[in-house]
Amino acid sequence: MENLNESKPPNVSIPSTLQIPRMIPLKQVIYYTGLSSTTIYDMLDKRSNRYDPTFPTQVKLSKGRVAWVESEVAEWINTKILERSA
Repeated sequence: MENLNESKPPNVSIPSTLQIPRMIPLKQVIYYTGLSSTTIYDMLDKRSNRYDPTFPTQVKLSKGRVAWVESEVAEWINTKILERSA
């Protein structure tokens, strides 16, 4: 008898190396960085005196909906931590 828990749909291959980036909303970026939404958007605005070209840019997911790549935010935070010791 076939074990249904181990079967896969026919002709479906799942690459073992596929890594789907996790997208996080502004609220989580605020939480992780400790920055306000105003500061975050200022850091993305080239005309602002707070502009930071190293800060991760948001990804437009749909009309009116943006998110950030979690790994890029984490990398930015880790860079700031390393700069502290330099």
